Amino acid sequence: MKSSHYSGDPFWMSSKYSGKCQRCGKQIKKGEDIFYYPRHKSVYCDAEGCGKAEANAFEKAVQDEDFMNGGY
Repeated sequence: MKSSHYSGDPFWMSSKYSGKCQRCGKQIKKGEDIFYYPRHKSVYCDAEGCGKAEANAFEKAVQDEDFMNGGY
């Protein structure tokens, strides 16, 4: 079964602008992979402890929500 997806959910994308990772402060260059939260415009680099950790935590929260809402 496909998990729920909403318009404000975070997602992986290529950076359109230069910026800084919310967690580690690493400089992110245009075109690098980032994990992006559109609601609060937060970006995380693709490092294991930053974007990958955020993506894993979000996916676990989605699975929990689907389970609690009878999605399984």
